[in-house]
Amino acid sequence: MPSIKRSPSTSPSPSPPPPASTNPSTSKEQKSPKKPRTNTKTTSFPTSTSGSWTNERKTLFVNRLMETGYKNMDWKSLAEETQMTVEQCKNQMTPGRSNLRKTISEMFK
Repeated sequence: MPSIKRSPSTSPSPSPPPPASTNPSTSKEQKSPKKPRTNTKTTSFPTSTSGSWTNERKTLFVNRLMETGYKNMDWKSLAEETQMTVEQCKNQMTPGRSNLRKTISEMFK
């Protein structure tokens, strides 16, 4: 195999970095020392029990689930499946009555 010689590069050589400043007013030594960071985030629940489902958390979860379900439910389809009227299905989810909603909410008290 023949050896290939490379020609010198025509690109300019990189310039050397600027010399370090000896002026004490711009040196890093004048900055105040770093303070330890404090966690500024606040959590809405204690981190030591964040993984356990207490009855209070279950109640909150189920209540939110029922509220969202009530707002987004296809009542006609549910009524057909349960062979009830739309009004009867809605009555089971109305707050403040003796109904399915109350029964489910009281399961975790």
